[in-house]
Amino acid sequence: MANSYYDGTGVLVLDHVTPVITALFGAFLLDPDWPGNGQAYIARISETSDPRWGDIRDGLMGLAAQLDLPCPEEDVSIDVLLRLLVGHFRVDNEDRLNLLANAYQPDDIAGLEILFMLALCFDDGHGLRAIEFEGCWHCSKPRLFEFGGDGAFISREVIHYGNSREPIELGIGLREALVAGNLDSATTMVATMVRKTLAGIRDDGARETLATQLASLLDQTGDGA
Repeated sequence: MANSYYDGTGVLVLDHVTPVITALFGAFLLDPDWPGNGQAYIARISETSDPRWGDIRDGLMGLAAQLDLPCPEEDVSIDVLLRLLVGHFRVDNEDRLNLLANAYQPDDIAGLEILFMLALCFDDGHGLRAIEFEGCWHCSKPRLFEFGGDGAFISREVIHYGNSREPIELGIGLREALVAGNLDSATTMVATMVRKTLAGIRDDGARETLATQLASLLDQTGDGA
């Protein structure tokens, strides 16, 4: 029998590790002192630290207690805790927070992107700017395609994900299209890859401008510039 695992490490790029940061990311083996220089270590290690929303709930309960917020039940839900924090931090965009609150299941693995957005809502001076994370999956037996890696960059301005399987899948698809002489299909594949990257740019105006400038640049390249 083979066992599969996923492990990863990364950093929070921020000004200070505050109670909010500790509540949201403490279960990720948070080290506020390393590597330093505006970065704090986080990790997701299989069978050791693989945080789920129940762990985040525990962190939020500790935060509520630290802020002296009324939290009458020991088994209070994350939704209730978020409501308490909305009032304390006077979150303006409550609709956005509702979407975040409904984007998880209690037994799911806690996603870094949602935690980042929650941290932005509950800013107690941490100044969180970005999350940089790199992980890998591996197997106890050397099975085909059970080993690989992925990476994520999460910020207010841009969110980008990638994994080591993408070059293989794109290469297979492009080769098949080119061998068949289907340049339209090959073009669509490349365009899809570019659109995926552009979709991670959160400012609509900046994204549209980049797309326009990229199209212009490709036209110039096609003209031999």
